Amino acid sequence: MIINIHVYRGPKNIRIKENGLDVYTDEPMENNRANADIIKQLSKFYNVNSKDIKIISGLKSKKKSILIKNK
Repeated sequence: MIINIHVYRGPKNIRIKENGLDVYTDEPMENNRANADIIKQLSKFYNVNSKDIKIISGLKSKKKSILIKNK
């Protein structure tokens, strides 16, 4: 399954939107920490292992496409 997300700064939260998800993170963008937090949040949200989630586009952007295996 591929989903589109938009990343925002703020307290950790996921909001469902018509065109994808809004994911909020309070982790800094340095050293890929924000992306790691996004993957961690999505793994809990979809109840999958974080190794089954991959950012396929938008690695350094606020708009990302995410691949979730086994869904």
